[in-house]
Amino acid sequence: MGVTYVPVARVGEIKPGEVKPIELGGREALLVENGGNYYVCDRLCPHEGVDLRTGVVEQAQIRCANHGYRFDLATGACTMPPGGPPLTVLPVEIRGEEICVKLEW
Repeated sequence: MGVTYVPVARVGEIKPGEVKPIELGGREALLVENGGNYYVCDRLCPHEGVDLRTGVVEQAQIRCANHGYRFDLATGACTMPPGGPPLTVLPVEIRGEEICVKLEW
């Protein structure tokens, strides 16, 4: 069985630091741009289910606006407080001018 990558946007379509809601396989997610890199993560904070669309993106992390939990956008690891529940992240690949996401839900 082959790997399924789904196009979600075009390169340059979202501005630096922007968070764009997308839907992948019936699940809500976020496409995030930070420092020229693109990331895709679950839309809800794993701590209390708060929508991360209102979160702050900086230094390849997203901070939940509700309780300040920070998550590494590449790995999903909770960096503050350490050891908190991880955020689900999906692999992103640039194919030509398209930002594609590997479906792994």
